[in-house]
Amino acid sequence: MKKVLKISAITLSIIIGLILILAIIGISYFFISTNDVKLDLSKLDGNYSNVKIFDGDNRQIMLKNSNYTSISEVSPYIIDTFVSVEDKRFFKHKGIDITRMCSAAVKNIGSKSLKEGASTITQQLIKNTHLTNDKTFKRKLSEIRLAIKLEKQLSKEQIMEKYLNNLYFGSGIYGVHDACLAFFDKLPADVNLSEAAMLVGVVKNPAKNSPITNFDGAIDRQKVVFSVLKNNKTYDTKTIENAKNNEIVLKNGLIYNKTYKSFINNALFESTMLLNMSEKEIASNGYKIVTYLNQELQESMYNEMESCNNDYNFVRASIDNNAMGVTSYISNLAQLDQDISRQAGSIIKPFSVFLPAYENNMINSLTQILDEKVDFNGYSPSNYNKVYHGYVSVKDAVAHSYNIPAVKLLNELGIDSSVEFLSRYGINVNNKSKNLTLALGANSISPLKIASCYSSIANNGYFEDCKFVKQIIDSNGKIVYSRKNASFQVVSQDINYLMLDNLFEVAKNGTGKKLKNLPYQIACKTGTVASSNGDNTDAWCCAITSKDTFIAWDGAKQGDFLDKNHGGSSFPAMSVKDYADFVYRSEKPKDFDLPQDIFKLNVDYDKLQNEHIVIAVPDNFEGSTITGIFTKQNLPKMAAYAVDFNINSGFFEDVIEFNGDIGAKYNIYIDNNGEKVLINNIVCNGDIVRLIIKKDNVFKHYNYFVEYCPD
Repeated sequence: MKKVLKISAITLSIIIGLILILAIIGISYFFISTNDVKLDLSKLDGNYSNVKIFDGDNRQIMLKNSNYTSISEVSPYIIDTFVSVEDKRFFKHKGIDITRMCSAAVKNIGSKSLKEGASTITQQLIKNTHLTNDKTFKRKLSEIRLAIKLEKQLSKEQIMEKYLNNLYFGSGIYGVHDACLAFFDKLPADVNLSEAAMLVGVVKNPAKNSPITNFDGAIDRQKVVFSVLKNNKTYDTKTIENAKNNEIVLKNGLIYNKTYKSFINNALFESTMLLNMSEKEIASNGYKIVTYLNQELQESMYNEMESCNNDYNFVRASIDNNAMGVTSYISNLAQLDQDISRQAGSIIKPFSVFLPAYENNMINSLTQILDEKVDFNGYSPSNYNKVYHGYVSVKDAVAHSYNIPAVKLLNELGIDSSVEFLSRYGINVNNKSKNLTLALGANSISPLKIASCYSSIANNGYFEDCKFVKQIIDSNGKIVYSRKNASFQVVSQDINYLMLDNLFEVAKNGTGKKLKNLPYQIACKTGTVASSNGDNTDAWCCAITSKDTFIAWDGAKQGDFLDKNHGGSSFPAMSVKDYADFVYRSEKPKDFDLPQDIFKLNVDYDKLQNEHIVIAVPDNFEGSTITGIFTKQNLPKMAAYAVDFNINSGFFEDVIEFNGDIGAKYNIYIDNNGEKVLINNIVCNGDIVRLIIKKDNVFKHYNYFVEYCPD
C-alpha cells in the first residue's frame, strides 16, 4: 500500500512539475512575443479607422468621423444591450474574461472548430484600434496584453465610450453618433430599446445586418439580440416584449451620408469583392478607394429627387462611356444595384430583338412590318392602349415602342437566337421568360446592367460592365488594385450604328421626344411595364451621348402601382434631360462617328407605302423618295435605272462603254420602232464595261439603252 502511495506521489509531482514548466514557458512566450506591442491611447479617439473614398477628380468624399460622443450622451439601452450581447461580465473583469475563454475553448474542442469567440469589449477595442484582423496566435496574445494594460489606465466608462465611438456600422458609417443618425435620425441619447437591439445587431456583420442594405437581415439579427437580453435577464420580459412590438422606422438624418449613401454602398461592396475583405477589414486597414464619382452631378441628382414627392422606388445613375465608370448613383432602395431585379419592358427590345435581327440580315431600318392584332398559339400581345398602326417601318416601331412588330420579329428570329445574343451582355434569361414575352422585356434586370448595355451602343458595339472603383491604395501608398478596361465586341460597328440611328429617332420623334431639343446628338429608349390590369409597375429611360450614358428607373413599391401617367416617357425621361443639361452646360459632347461601311441610299417612297417593299433608287430618280442608312450586308434591292454610256459607231459594229460596279448586272436594249427590245445582258467584272454589237444593217443608225438590272 505504501509503495502504491509512493508511486502516486511521484506521478503527481511529475505532473505538477510539467504543468509548472509549461506555465513558465507559456508566460515567458507571452511576454517575449508581445514585448514589442505598445498601448497608444491617441488611437482610441475615433480617427483611426476610415474608409477614404475619393471621386474621379481625387477629392475625398468621406471625411474622418469627428462626431465623438461622450458616454453621458448615450442611451442606457445602448450600453446595456452592448454589454449583454458582447461582454456580459464587462464591468467585472480586468480586460479578459477567463471564464468565457475557458468555456469557448471547451466548445471549440468539442466542435473541432474555432467558431466560439471570447473577446471582451476591451479586447475588441484594442483589436479595432491597434491590431490587424489576422487570425494568428501572436495577435491574440498581443490583444490580451494590451487589453490588460488598457484596463489599468482607463475606467470602464471610458473604455465603453471609446468602444462605441470606434465601431464600424457599415455603409461608411463610423461611431454610435453617426449610426443613430443614419439609421433612425436620432441622437444616441434618444434611442429606445428596440433601436438599440438593431444597432447592436449590425456590428457583428455590417454587410449582412445593416438596415440600410438589408432591412430583413437587420430584423432577424434584432430578434437574436432580444433572445440574448432575455436569457441574460438584462431586462424583464414585459420590457423586451414591448420593445419587440415597436416598429422600426428608418430615417436617415446624416445629411452627408444621404447624398452619397447609395454610391458608397455599391463602391464599398465592389471593394470587398476586389480585395476579398469585409467592409470592417477595409476600414480598419485604412484603404483609399478611388472612384469615378462626379460629385457635382451626384448632388444635382440627389437634390432633384429629394425635391420630388417620391412615393415610389427609383434609381438614377450615369456612366462615363470611355472609362465605363459609374459617375453618379442615387437610389431610395437599401439594395445594391446588382440585387435590384425588375422587369425591363421595352427598354430591352434593342438587345432581345432588333440588334440580333439586324445581325441576321432579317431587316433594315425601313423594313415594313404589319402592326396588327395577332395570336401566337394563345399568346396575344397588344400595343399600348390596344392601338394598331398597319404597316410600319422598323425605325418607327423602335421610335414609338410598338409591341407587335417586336414580337413578330422575335417569332421569326427564334428564342434561342435572342437568348444567345443577350448572353453576350451577361444577361441570363430565366426559363420562364424563354418565350415570345422576351420581346417585351419579361426578363428581369438591374438598372446598371441596362445602362452598361446602352453604353456598348455608344462604344461602337464593345461591351463591358460598368464599375464604381477605379483604384485602391493601401495605408502605405501602395496601389493594390487598378482598374483595367476589358471590353469586348458583341456586335459589329456597322450593325451597332443601325441601332444607334433608330435610337436617335426615339429622341427626335418617338417616346423619348422630351430630349428632342437638346443641341447635340443624343439617343435614347424608354420602357413602361404594366400589370395584367393595366396599372404601371416600372418606368425606364436610358439615353446615350458619345460621352455618357444616363439611366433613370422608377418602380412601384410592393403591393402598389405607379400613377397612370407615370411611364418611361414621363418622369424618367425628364430626369435624363435634366442630367444631360447639367453635364453639358458648358461643353457639348461631340457627334458619334459614322462607320465606313454605312451607306445612305434613297428609297422609292411610293413602293414603300403601297407595296411595303424597300427599293433603292438613283439620285436622279424623279419620284418621291425617303433616305435610309444600310450596311453592306443588308443593302436593299435597287430599282432598274438608266446608265450613262458612251457609244462609238463604226461601219459594221457599235461599241458601248460605261462605268459599272463589280458583280452588278446590266441589260442592253435597242430601240425597235419605239419599243425597247433586250439584246444582251452582262455582269460587270471590272470598272469599265465594254460591249461590241454587230450591226444587222450597216446603213442604219441604232439607238441603244443601258439599264442597271437588280436581282
